[in-house]
Amino acid sequence: MRAKLIAANWKMNGSFALIDAMQKVLSPLLEETTCEIVICPPDVLLYSMKNAVKGTRISVGAQNVHSETTGAFTGETSAPLLQECGVQWCIVGHSERRILFGETDEFIRSKTETLLKHGIRPILCIGETLEQRESSNQEEVVVIQLGKGLSGLAVDDQKRCVVAYEPIWAIGTGKTATPEQANSMHKTIRKELESLASPEAAENMQILYGGSVNAENAKTLLSQSEIDGALV
Repeated sequence: MRAKLIAANWKMNGSFALIDAMQKVLSPLLEETTCEIVICPPDVLLYSMKNAVKGTRISVGAQNVHSETTGAFTGETSAPLLQECGVQWCIVGHSERRILFGETDEFIRSKTETLLKHGIRPILCIGETLEQRESSNQEEVVVIQLGKGLSGLAVDDQKRCVVAYEPIWAIGTGKTATPEQANSMHKTIRKELESLASPEAAENMQILYGGSVNAENAKTLLSQSEIDGALV
């Protein structure tokens, strides 16, 4: 059975004080859940987060990485540097990176490969716009993003990836896909993973849902057969 995974993307928020407060709040709650937990703070907080969660079941994730490991890439962070900060996971392909920074499927694919080479597990984000859904093109869009994001990777490497389906129209808008809509897309993604990797790999790979997940709708979403967790 696939374990549930909850990944928290802090985006450009948080502080050292918040890490201290979070530690006090989460520590007693960890005994009440069997979920895997990943927290992805801004880069400047990664090392402090690593120290704060040491000895717990919480893993540290990054929000971004460059495909190159060294070079003149001002403002970027490499996979080796993330390793030194204790990072075990990294988000790639988030819609904000695609839209605001013009990241292509090919660039995202190169990031994924770099992360895997350095022992960091990618969380590959895919999802359609409202216009694409209203045009009934959502499955085609998501399948293309998935294929380009994982193409050429060995099956064992694909199995180390987690896919996060985030319909762009539901991110931070207060709107969310219905549980049925989300589960249907997750079924489509898992079916495509059978072709990209193998039926066994597809059955065991975690597929998360992201898009205005909150305390009110999380239980219903996570009860769906194909939803293995959330990116929040």
